[in-house]
Amino acid sequence: MTEFGCARCSGEDALTALAFCTTRLRETHRLVEQSHFGISLRECPECRQGFAAIFTEFVDRSGEDAQYFDFVPITPAEVTSLAAQGSRVDLVRLGALGSVRRRLSSSWPTGAEKQIGWRTDALSVREGY
Repeated sequence: MTEFGCARCSGEDALTALAFCTTRLRETHRLVEQSHFGISLRECPECRQGFAAIFTEFVDRSGEDAQYFDFVPITPAEVTSLAAQGSRVDLVRLGALGSVRRRLSSSWPTGAEKQIGWRTDALSVREGY
């Protein structure tokens, strides 16, 4: 399993975890709300695990806009720190958190198939357009 979360929000099956996280996590703070970029802090109703939910979309001329959605598990201290930053959230620091922990990721690049899975590679957080 993982040091973060429970079987519902962090279970081994990424598709099942994504369905749970997108519908059942409770939003506690909305940090950024733009049409192509959003960051919110959410909490699992089962285990109270905190997450930073990051949505990014890149619009292109083909109409097949690239979309990325990541759920990064965060500690209570990180929830407090990120909430205090509000819309001025440090994107580099947030990406660093997502790069050192197992995170749930939905990646749908332009012209490619959607991929859902647990990732532990580098996470670059940047505003969409």
